[in-house]
Amino acid sequence: MKQPDVWAQFARTIMTTGKRPHFAPSEEIVVIMRERLAAFVAERGSGCLAVILGATPELADIALAAGCRVVRIDSNPAMFEAAAGRQAVADRTRETILIGDWLRMEEIRDGEAGIVFGDSSLNNVRHGDMSQQLAELARITRPGSMLALRQIMLPEQPQPDYDFAAALAAFRAGRITADDFHRRLRFYAFNAGAYDPVLRILDASRVFAEIRRKHEEGSLTEDEFAFLMTRRSEIRHTVYGMAEQQRLFKSLGTCETIPAGLADSARDLFKIFVIRVGQERP
Repeated sequence: MKQPDVWAQFARTIMTTGKRPHFAPSEEIVVIMRERLAAFVAERGSGCLAVILGATPELADIALAAGCRVVRIDSNPAMFEAAAGRQAVADRTRETILIGDWLRMEEIRDGEAGIVFGDSSLNNVRHGDMSQQLAELARITRPGSMLALRQIMLPEQPQPDYDFAAALAAFRAGRITADDFHRRLRFYAFNAGAYDPVLRILDASRVFAEIRRKHEEGSLTEDEFAFLMTRRSEIRHTVYGMAEQQRLFKSLGTCETIPAGLADSARDLFKIFVIRVGQERP
């Protein structure tokens, strides 16, 4: 789901405030991605093409620092402008920025990509387009290529700690951070009304409507509500349960699943999938 107006508003906010967006990958995520890339380069050699699904500069910097050529692809040019202030590698001569659709990455030849990185990127692809998306990723990679993709997940088993009352109590007791409090509410606590299991869509506008309702009924303080509303959005993410997500990614090759950062106590809601493209795929 491209939702260009929503992402353009995010970009304007980032450029206006100069603040690092809350959805940028944490240091724990960056470390995992860097370690997997280092192992890949040690095995395969540097100089390969790394494709970044999105404007995420942290992932592009990892690849550039490892000696890779980099292509960053996003359909919204404003996101590249907003991301420029977070770029840590000064020399961008080996980087190409493309404004385009991940479903049709025509500028990348068959089998050209050695690495593909994405930070919740495929959560922005419609469920109905996912088969086409995976086929396009299969086209641009080759046997031995690696994909490292962080995904928003639905836990397969109930997580009582992520329910609204439990998350609020943990936050007020100082057992979880404000970031974790937001993640538990945003991606779990209100999913009964915010998640469409047929379309696999988690609708942020419905989540924040529930957050507003909790404030109006007196369950959230002014400060708690104000913090949560700084992260208000209308993003509609495609989100799968673990079994379905693994099944989709295994169509590309062998799939390793990694908790997305030990410092994240809501890590059941995010996983990193490291996929090694094999000789044969179903």
